[in-house]
Amino acid sequence: HVSLACAVPNGRWVEYIPQLDEITTTRLRIEKGKAFAPEEPGLGIGWDWDAIRGRSEIMHAVRKAA
Repeated sequence: HVSLACAVPNGRWVEYIPQLDEITTTRLRIEKGKAFAPEEPGLGIGWDWDAIRGRSEIMHAVRKAA
């Protein structure tokens, strides 16, 4: 939630979840140890719906097999 951290004067930490890189088309921009909020409205997350569907199908197959 880099947008929120940028809006708060004492916001010093941003959670980064590298596993999301596999299901998103956008990346958190980090330069010299600083994270930058996206320029477009919203959270700036571009979801890769094909990757999400692919992982969803894998999870359904695992649950059915169990």
